[in-house]
Amino acid sequence: MTTDNRTKTFEGSQTLARGLNLLDVIASGQEGVPVRDLAAGIGLPRSIVQRLLYTLEAEGYLERHPSQVGYRLAIKLWRLGCQSIRGVSVRDVARPHLEALARRTNEMVKLAILNGRDVVYIDGIDSSQSIRAYVPIGGSAPAHSSATGKAILAFLPAETLASAGPSMRRYTSHTVIGDDAFAKELQRIRQRGYAINRGEWEAEIGGVAAPVFDADNRVVASIGVIMPLNRCPAGKATQLGGWISAAAADISRQLGHRAGDAKVKRAG
Repeated sequence: MTTDNRTKTFEGSQTLARGLNLLDVIASGQEGVPVRDLAAGIGLPRSIVQRLLYTLEAEGYLERHPSQVGYRLAIKLWRLGCQSIRGVSVRDVARPHLEALARRTNEMVKLAILNGRDVVYIDGIDSSQSIRAYVPIGGSAPAHSSATGKAILAFLPAETLASAGPSMRRYTSHTVIGDDAFAKELQRIRQRGYAINRGEWEAEIGGVAAPVFDADNRVVASIGVIMPLNRCPAGKATQLGGWISAAAADISRQLGHRAGDAKVKRAG
C-alpha cells in the first residue's frame, strides 16, 4: 500500500469514527440535539459536524427532529438493531445444541450465517482430536462449496438465490459448479434436509450441515460438523445428517419456526 493510500485509509477511518461518535451523542439525548451541542459533545468544528450530519441523514441513519431543533436517530438504526438482536438470539439458542453435537461427534461444530456469497462462522466448538479441521470464529467459507453454505442456499427463495447466488468458482475437483449441476445439488439437499461437503472447498476437509429457520420461516443460519474427509464416509455422513437435522429442527422450533412451512414456501 502506498503512502497516499495509507493516508486516505486513515482519513476514511477517522471520518467513520467521527460519524459513530456523533451517533452515540445523539442517542444519549432525549430530544433533538442542536448542532452546536453536537459539536461541543465530540469536540469538532461545527462545519465538520454539519457535513457528517448531512451524510448520515442522506444515508437514512438520522432524521430531523419534529421540533426542527437538531437531529434524532432514524428508523434504519432500529432495523439494524433488530437484525443484530436476531443474530444474537440464534447464537444463544444454538449454543447448547452445538455443545451436544460436539460431545456426540467429537468433531468441530459450527453455527454459520450467510454473508453475500460466503458463510461466516459466528459460533462453534473445536474438536479435541489431534488431527482435526480448524475454522476460527469469524472465519468464512464460500457458500457454494461448503456444507454450511449449501444448507442455507438450498432453502433461500428463488429470487434471493438469484440475486445473491454463488460465484461458482472451482476450488477442487469435487466442487459442484455450473447452473444445472448446482441446481440439482440444491434439490438433493432440500429432499434429504441436509447438505454434504465432500472436499469441495479444501480437498481433505468434509462436512455435513442443516438449515435453521426463524419465526417467519426464513432460513437464517445453519449448523454443521466439519472434519477431515477420511472421517466422513457415506454411512457416517448419513448418520451425522440425522443428528444435525434433528438439532437444527430443535433450534428452529425454539426460534418460532413451524415445521414444514419452509419447503412449501420454497417450492412456491
